Amino acid sequence: MVNAFIIHTLLPGPCRVLYQQVYHVAEIDTTATKSSDSDFRILRKQKIQEVASEVHSEYQFRRAVSNRTVEQDLQRLNNEDTLPEMEHGFLRLPAMDSMIAVWQGTGNTCCTLVCSETENRMLAENVLKLLLRFLQEHLRLLHQPVEVVNKPDKVAIVLNRFLPNGQLLFMNHRMVRQLEKEMDTLMKL
Repeated sequence: MVNAFIIHTLLPGPCRVLYQQVYHVAEIDTTATKSSDSDFRILRKQKIQEVASEVHSEYQFRRAVSNRTVEQDLQRLNNEDTLPEMEHGFLRLPAMDSMIAVWQGTGNTCCTLVCSETENRMLAENVLKLLLRFLQEHLRLLHQPVEVVNKPDKVAIVLNRFLPNGQLLFMNHRMVRQLEKEMDTLMKL
């Protein structure tokens, strides 16, 4: 089960969450704390920001070790029409019990899935690649990350097709083509 999908920045400096979709919220006892819904939203946003910051930190570390610069990443991104070579990885999230982050990013944009520790990581990585491919195709996510903020409805269409209710789907090529046709029809509306 995927608990959250996050799109965030990778630029040097503070990490900014551009889009988030939370699928599973842990049940919290509200009688003892007497907290309101807004407190839970604030807490959830803080946890999402923590995850994005940890992935951002890991990406910056990998970039520093490989002696790559932001300019090299952006130049590599602009030279290719298809998805460029992406940096990817898995992180265990100590702040969240039994959760991992599966992430892929390049240039200045990253997508992260927050999954349970027992989830199939290879399947999560494959679904994430599909999501990135279609987000790039329909929103130019990697070239213009601001489009995610301007058109969250299109991001939601892609997520609902390839990650329905946070469920990772085993998909063969025929199923991917069928979902792509359905998604293209919905995008034109």
